[in-house]
Amino acid sequence: MQVRKATAIRRQQIVDIIRSIISSRGIEHVTISEIAGKIGTTKGAIYRHFKSKRDILSLLIDNIEETLMEALDSAMVENDPIQNLKNILFAQLILAKNRRKTSFVVIMGAMQFSDPFIRKKILKLIQKYLGRIEKLLLNAIGLGLLKRDIDPKMSAIVFMGLIQSTITVWSYKNFNFVPQKIHTHIWNVYCQGIGASSDT
Repeated sequence: MQVRKATAIRRQQIVDIIRSIISSRGIEHVTISEIAGKIGTTKGAIYRHFKSKRDILSLLIDNIEETLMEALDSAMVENDPIQNLKNILFAQLILAKNRRKTSFVVIMGAMQFSDPFIRKKILKLIQKYLGRIEKLLLNAIGLGLLKRDIDPKMSAIVFMGLIQSTITVWSYKNFNFVPQKIHTHIWNVYCQGIGASSDT
């Protein structure tokens, strides 16, 4: 039992280090040697947990998916789909501010890895996230809260894009921003596009 616990802790430690490397320096700096150096162990010790860089990135993506889906679930506390979208936007900005190793930055960094398996896995994660947002938008249209002529798929992509671009810019400024202020501006812009009231 202790061995399993130690293994799980070490694997999570490796994932956290990879997130940090990708978000601060890029995917090209994710090497077994770099990871081992950051942890203070040998490359052989890393290989006891993972067979390859692909295995490490695969676990990282699983970890990111879990984090993103938990953030979505915890933000959706209202019956109003528009309010839930607003909550999700704010939750993502808070997550970026607090963790400084945001999932969106890491996902885009990992996409640069040329391995087809990893790229397919990331695409599946992005599609899952967009599907959740699209479902909220469709619900809002059905309730008459949005313009009926908006494209839910494209609106979901725009929603994710607003978060991604904002977090990317602020990651280069060491996440020196106030989530509440940024949230208000982004939300107002998005609401104008989808025809929703920004006062939700």
